[in-house]
Amino acid sequence: MSTELLTGADTASAGSPVRRWVRRPGRRSLSVAVARLLTAFAVLLIWQYSPQGVVPTIAVSRPLPIIRSFGHLVRTGELFSGTWATAEQVLYSLVLGALIGVVLAILTWAPIGRWLLGPLISASYAIPKVGLISFYILLLGVDTKAHVVFVTGFVLFAYYFAVRDAFEDLDRDKLTALRLMGASRLALFRVYVLPSAVPYLFTATRIAVPLAFASEVFAELEMPTATGLGVSLEQATDSLDASTSMAIALFIVLIGYLLDLLIGARLRRYTESIGTGLVL
Repeated sequence: MSTELLTGADTASAGSPVRRWVRRPGRRSLSVAVARLLTAFAVLLIWQYSPQGVVPTIAVSRPLPIIRSFGHLVRTGELFSGTWATAEQVLYSLVLGALIGVVLAILTWAPIGRWLLGPLISASYAIPKVGLISFYILLLGVDTKAHVVFVTGFVLFAYYFAVRDAFEDLDRDKLTALRLMGASRLALFRVYVLPSAVPYLFTATRIAVPLAFASEVFAELEMPTATGLGVSLEQATDSLDASTSMAIALFIVLIGYLLDLLIGARLRRYTESIGTGLVL
């Protein structure tokens, strides 16, 4: 067998099918990126220069005034202080919601837990969370604690259902084999159950983070506190400042999009490292 075959020199030769196939994903990614940029640029041009009757500028303004308003928010520091205040409540809610959701999934893993808690969890999931705002205000007041409880009520179910699905997908034969080999419950959970649930936790987080961010902004709109992106958005809307309102709204959308990209990339790297082949 030749050295060239061992080293793959033939496949790296110019014009070979394998070489073209290897490069294709890079070219395709570049083409997609360019197409997206051109599409975004075209939308911005149409938005900026279309007639008044086509785009309701009184509500959505124009790109150039929005950029100026965004710059003003950055210079005054209002955008950073509001983002930090919102992100802080989102972080608290995610941690609390993840803990509650995982604990509930563990408790309902056993048949007795599923029998006792399953109907209560299903009924709680069906409750319209937005309709509980008045209850939270009466119980906790117009305070950040009410925001945390409100947002937690949304995100905990993402973790609960994700972990429950992870438990349902466990290989029962492998569990039995590990038990017969003398594995304790703690060792079983650490060696097999927890690693199997991690991709599901990433997926739940990918759903929960944008949901928590949107829920917190909504809570700030309905239960205003001292600062936050929702508070700034409410103030701009009340003063009929369309450009500032759109600047804040688009910034919130951008945060959600970037977080989804970040968590999705981390999930892909993890699943590739463990060889599950999961692509999201």
